[in-house]
Amino acid sequence: MIGNAIAWGKTGYSIIEEGELNRQTWALDVHHYLIAKPNGQSLPGKFTLEEAKARIESLEAE
Repeated sequence: MIGNAIAWGKTGYSIIEEGELNRQTWALDVHHYLIAKPNGQSLPGKFTLEEAKARIESLEAE
């Protein structure tokens, strides 16, 4: 299940939560994060939040 999207960086990248709905708390248990490019296409891979932030920052520095 997809959760919230977090805008990150200066050029329009998004970090997207992916996980499972906890049926006891009705909260999303985030398993990992995905990265969406400014055009909406996703980058391959699954990341921790810190890895996703660092990956976007390195892409913007290129």
